[in-house]
Amino acid sequence: MMRKAAILLISFLIAVSAFAGGKSVLDNGVRFIEINRDYTETLSVVFFVRGGTVRETPVNNGVGSLFSSVWVKSSDLLKEIEFYGGGVYSSVGTDFVETTFSIPAEFFDKLIDDYEKFVTEPKIDKKIFENDKTLQKEGIKAAEDNPDSRSFKGFMAATYNKHPYGMNSEGTLESVDKITAEDLERYGKELLQGTNITVAVAGKYTAGQIKRLKAVFGKLPAGKPFKIECDNSSIQADSRIEDNDEGLQQAKLFVGYTAPSASEKDYAAVKLMSDILGGGMSSRYFNVLRKDKGYAYSVGAAYPSRICKSRFIAHIGLAVENVPNAIDTIERLNKEFINDLTEEEMDAVRNYVLGRILIDSQTNAKQAWYACFFENTGLGSEYFNNYINILKEINIEDIKKAARLFNGPKTVYLLK
Repeated sequence: MMRKAAILLISFLIAVSAFAGGKSVLDNGVRFIEINRDYTETLSVVFFVRGGTVRETPVNNGVGSLFSSVWVKSSDLLKEIEFYGGGVYSSVGTDFVETTFSIPAEFFDKLIDDYEKFVTEPKIDKKIFENDKTLQKEGIKAAEDNPDSRSFKGFMAATYNKHPYGMNSEGTLESVDKITAEDLERYGKELLQGTNITVAVAGKYTAGQIKRLKAVFGKLPAGKPFKIECDNSSIQADSRIEDNDEGLQQAKLFVGYTAPSASEKDYAAVKLMSDILGGGMSSRYFNVLRKDKGYAYSVGAAYPSRICKSRFIAHIGLAVENVPNAIDTIERLNKEFINDLTEEEMDAVRNYVLGRILIDSQTNAKQAWYACFFENTGLGSEYFNNYINILKEINIEDIKKAARLFNGPKTVYLLK
């Protein structure tokens, strides 16, 4: 009874924040989404540009991350926005470059001119460029000394092989060292093209402000569509890769399988399955690998949302002598958990997942982010608000179908 009440409460609360607004496409191809939440006193503008690290090659890997940082810091908008209690941020992921502009609604009109210049006339300050380039290289060096970061990067490179998903967004020392300020300027021109941009505005706004924002993004050139190539994003055959680190006190083990893209039917079911197996202290991995066997303090699962094929990832830090048994145990749990999965366990995981979604989605910026992401997957900007119903309808048979991914080839990566 309590579980049903929890689901009903979460359903109601998410329904309160349901998509309300509209969608349109500007003449230059920009997709524009409006999410009216006039009970808030803030406004967020989020836009995605299709093509994150997938735009890069091993030669210029890291250019997107460096551009995002220098672009924001070089802008007049950053110099003004903190006075009004707002913020502007940009980052690069695997599939997109993402930018967020958030401001108390009453001050939006004071900053729209600076925002227009930020979007349509990106500046690259040479001093900021040199400083941020140095910082990015220092970050790469620091990551190499961090076993968690190093092992994850090693796993991604191993499991994706030559596909761009195997590259790290920060790049390598060699690639970043070759990037020039002129490279960033060219990258900005190629990036900010209307046909690859999705904008979502969420919060309290007027019709006039929406019109002005559409005019801002309407000034961008249409450009050419960027296609994310998904060939070779699946694991083709079993592989095992081992790297050595003499200073490492604990081995880092990753076991990965090809998982659905965000637009595929099993997407939501695999999200639930990830939490069943490795989502917390009641998960299967935690109970067996930590509680029963005492192998590790940290153990879990991950399933990143991707446009191309993703990975279901089991990860654990442990003594190297326990690695063979840990791999066998992970494989056994992956294939046998469905045999004793109960409706009670399903309800508990659902409540946990839905609770996280509710907390995560309360801000205007996050509502806009989800709208942009799901619009680009082909599921539509409204998909997030239907997610609750999709999750509620997933049953044990759906999880069983999703678990078929464990029958495919896998990547085992070990840093020892």
